[in-house]
Amino acid sequence: MELETIRLEGDGPVRHLVLNRPEVHNAINGALVREVRDACLAVDGDPSVRVLVLRGEGKSFSSGADLKAPRASSAERMVGSKQGALMFDILTNLNAVTIALCHGYMIGGGGILPAGCDFRIGSPTMKLILNENSIGSNLTWHSVPAMIQLVGPAKTKEMLIFGRTYGAETMADYGYLDQVVGSDEELVPAAEAMAAEVVAQPPVPVTMTKASVNAWTKANDRAIQHMDHVAVGFTTKSENSKIAMQTYFGDRDQRHYVDE
Repeated sequence: MELETIRLEGDGPVRHLVLNRPEVHNAINGALVREVRDACLAVDGDPSVRVLVLRGEGKSFSSGADLKAPRASSAERMVGSKQGALMFDILTNLNAVTIALCHGYMIGGGGILPAGCDFRIGSPTMKLILNENSIGSNLTWHSVPAMIQLVGPAKTKEMLIFGRTYGAETMADYGYLDQVVGSDEELVPAAEAMAAEVVAQPPVPVTMTKASVNAWTKANDRAIQHMDHVAVGFTTKSENSKIAMQTYFGDRDQRHYVDE
């Protein structure tokens, strides 16, 4: 598999999927979504893989959507959102146990991608921002239920509506993180230690347990999230979305939304 935006490392029961665009803080574009999806499918087709560690190369896990990507039409945004949801679903439902390593900037999709994993380990450099509402969009990838399952309804509303910046300790308190280490350098050893515990367990019961928990928690996901990729095609083309985008990085006090 020839890869441009990610790396797959390892050849034993523990593999690493590394987002590999460090020059842009692992910003997410269409190629990265496709490659993560295809890599997950390859991992899922290998019964020898027990654990997949998801991490980002460089200073950040992921800064979210690539702002330098060409401006997309409504139809293109809907397709892109649906492709992201497919990637997210495949990652979430892997047979392998998944561990995300959270550090640096984790913006938008960069904060959501780890929510598709089974466990998350964070470092003090972590800065998580779910800013979709702040820039005039809705959260996509069918991922709102995943956030609700991690931090609960009230905290999910808080994180999405206000678009605040959250550090590791707060995210541990909220339930997003399972473990916090002292530095970025401690993330991989912590993941390897957790992975070793997984590998020490019998594989079939572990896989059955993960599948059973996923089936319970995700039973109603599609009933409430089936339209989010359609909604993004409209919200991002609205006049209020334009106002939000124009002022997000500037003076937010100058926002004057219109009645649409």
